Amino acid sequence: MGLRILFTMALALLMVSDARDARAQPGDDLTVAVLTFGPGDHPFFKFGHNAILVQPNQESGLVYNFGTFAFDSPALIPNFLRGRFKYWLSVSRMEDTPASYISDNRTIEEQELDLTPAQKWALWQSLRENARPENREYLYDYFRDNCSTRVRDAIDRAVGGRVRQAGQRPAAMTFRADALRMTADFFPEYLGLDLGLGRPTDAPITLWDEAFLPERMRDLLREVRIPGETGERPLVKSERTLFAAHRPPKPDRPPNWTVYFLAAGLALGAFLAGLGRLAGNHPVARVGLGIAGSLLGLVFGMLGLILLCFWLFTDHKAAYANANIFLLAPWSLVLAGYGIGAALGRPAAMRKAFWVVATAAIFAAIGFLAKAIPGLSQDNLVLVAFLLPAWIGLALGFRWAMRRS
Repeated sequence: MGLRILFTMALALLMVSDARDARAQPGDDLTVAVLTFGPGDHPFFKFGHNAILVQPNQESGLVYNFGTFAFDSPALIPNFLRGRFKYWLSVSRMEDTPASYISDNRTIEEQELDLTPAQKWALWQSLRENARPENREYLYDYFRDNCSTRVRDAIDRAVGGRVRQAGQRPAAMTFRADALRMTADFFPEYLGLDLGLGRPTDAPITLWDEAFLPERMRDLLREVRIPGETGERPLVKSERTLFAAHRPPKPDRPPNWTVYFLAAGLALGAFLAGLGRLAGNHPVARVGLGIAGSLLGLVFGMLGLILLCFWLFTDHKAAYANANIFLLAPWSLVLAGYGIGAALGRPAAMRKAFWVVATAAIFAAIGFLAKAIPGLSQDNLVLVAFLLPAWIGLALGFRWAMRRS
């Protein structure tokens, strides 16, 4: 009797075990989450970062990071200048990840995704395949293909396009506005982006496009709903903050500094025109005007030439069709020489300097007037406010100095 009972119990246990094995699916033991890291102080970190966390039960979590590149690569600067900068997908352990972000005082947020076992397994296998050495690199693009859009696209594929579907509403800002908003606390980066970004970054975008920013990606995931047994359910199952940084929040909109740029441009233009008024009777004023013209021509002309090269000879698509070239006439580079000649009191150099500056001022005025033409306008009024008065003042200065020489 005892043997029969033991046999029956063993058989029952085997049947239960077989039933559990039959119900088990790949992905049952996985947790998938999106990690969002807040902005940091370094110019590269102003936009934040994100990654995908895959956590098997009772094992180390794996962080899939699409934002890896080599700081020490000799090809870093040449590839960046040509718009051929490459990032790659790297994998690290979760326990090794937070320390560097915490030490940099960057917020860490985690959003657990409510995926089915099959979706979690498919996403993990896709990430593992993507992380293979032969597959991991991709050509980086500021707005269209970066560490955040790669996370967005991977999750969108896992949920059958539901992220893209949720992101079809218009965004409140453009690529340019978001970039300037995120860098407003570091003026050199803010100014460099405003100068270098072309007209394509002023086109209307959707919430899907705006997910190039990790914080917007986080917000978009909160709106995604996926099919469930009793109807649709939120994609985000739970959220928690792993570390809260102590730093001011980013502004909701980019700063409007047009008045300040206009005041600076008018002041500079008036100063240059004043030097020209005095140049006939005061050699010091003539020298000052010539040197100022030489320096401004060198700086503005070089910037215009760089913008033109970005458009014509690189893959920086965000820098194409940049109307700031109108404000920074590339040919004004020749002022570097003519300005010195004007400072030395040479009438021919003074005359040539005037015509170079006059054409640059006319070119800047055309750029300003073109803002009224549909399809040609670029959000660069703040730069117009500074550069157009500066060119006009310099042209008046050389004109008056030329008459009095």
